[in-house]
Formats: sequence, C-alpha cells, structure tokens
Amino acid sequence: MNSVHRRNEIITAVRRVGSVSVDELVHTYNVSVETIRRDLRILDEKGFLRRTYGGAVKKDQTTWDMPYYDRMQLNMEQKEAIAREAVQLLEEGDSVFIDGNTSGLLLSRFIPEDKDLTIVTNSSLVTLNLIQKKGKLKVFMVGGEVDEDGKTFGYKLHCELRQYRFDKALFSCMGFGPKGIFYSKWEPLQIAQMLVEQSNHLILMADSSKVNRSGFLYGMELNRIHTLVTDEGTTHDIRDSLRESVSRLIISRSEIKEE
Repeated sequence: MNSVHRRNEIITAVRRVGSVSVDELVHTYNVSVETIRRDLRILDEKGFLRRTYGGAVKKDQTTWDMPYYDRMQLNMEQKEAIAREAVQLLEEGDSVFIDGNTSGLLLSRFIPEDKDLTIVTNSSLVTLNLIQKKGKLKVFMVGGEVDEDGKTFGYKLHCELRQYRFDKALFSCMGFGPKGIFYSKWEPLQIAQMLVEQSNHLILMADSSKVNRSGFLYGMELNRIHTLVTDEGTTHDIRDSLRESVSRLIISRSEIKEE
C-alpha cells in the first residue's frame, strides 16, 4: 500500500472512531513507528487531524473543510462507486444540475456521451469533462466569479441559476445524518437550498466519512432529499435511521483493487 492510500485510510479511521494510536497503526499497516509518525505529522500539518502523544484525534471544527484537491484524493474508491450508482439514475431527456464538488466532478466522468441529457453546472472542471465527450450532451455553465477550485459563485451565479428548472439535481455536502445536511460555507448551502425549489428530484451524493458530521451551517432537513447515495462504510444502524427520512437509500459497493 502506498503512502497516499495509507494516509487516506488513517483519515477515514480517525473520522469514524475519533482517535487512533501509533501502535495500532504500526500493527495494521506493518510499517515502522517513524513512518506512522511522519504520516500523522503530515496529516496534522494539512489539517486533517490533530496529533496527540502516541496517536491522533479527530479535528472536528465546524467551519473547516479540507482543500478541494485533497478532498479529491480522499475516499476515491467510495466516491467512484457512488458516482457509478448515481449516473444510473439519469434518464433519457433529463435536465440535470451537477454541482462542482468532488462528487460531481467524478460523476461527470461516468456520464455516457450518447445519453440525451441537458446538464447545467457551476464548475469549469465538470464542464470540461462533459464537453470533451462530444456526444449528445447539452452542457450549460452558469456564470459568476470563479474560485480557485474552478467553481463559479456570487450574485451572477444565483441570478442565472434561478432561471432553470431541473428534473434531477445532484449535489453533496460537508456532513449528513438523521439531524439533517450541513455545510461549512455559504455558497454551496445557498445553491442546495435553491435546488430544493427548482428540482423535481434531489439526489445527495455523500460518502460514509460524512455520516453524522456536522458543519457550521445547517442546510436542510434530510427528508427534503429524494435519493441518498452513499457507500457500504455506512453502518446498518445508520442506514435504518436514514431510511426513515429519505425516500430512497442506495448503498454503493467499491470495486476491490489488487495492490
């Protein structure tokens, strides 16, 4: 297992159970104490966790979210599995909104070029993925100021987005659970709330690392979501509670890859 994969698994473990020790990580990954300490130092410096004496604990600040390209590498297999399931929900002739978060970017890679879809997005990266397919897809990018992640935001974006109505809208969040959906920033929160009023079918794509994770901003009740697509890391107890809120819960399965 390479260092990137190992560090991603450490982040996931810390988020799931709250803390890890150097000794248990050494045993799990069969590497040296120095290697694990280096992993934890790097992850601490990037803000993924907080190092302690003999291990690390979860960093759970409600206003903090990791950088876009770091999130892109986290839980990649789970996010790809979620994207493969979500793309199956798109039907011929649908008008679709795809947000510019990492889940939306992965989804755009799996959309078939020969499907008759009209797609609106706020992401230059999603747009580029789609227009390179050169198939039946019609692609619109809503305008506005562009941030460092290639996503548009601001007043112009909201004015343009209000003009559309969608058959399906696919988006993500910082955290979700029976208590609702949470965000760390205003922009994705405002987009999600607009989509509630403008979409016939809301599809939330969120991997299991976001389960029961709260954020600084409360987005909406979970029962506003029609379909939730997550991965098999979500425990059965949590699945049962989620089914009480959403109309449809889809559990994706990651493809097992040889190391």
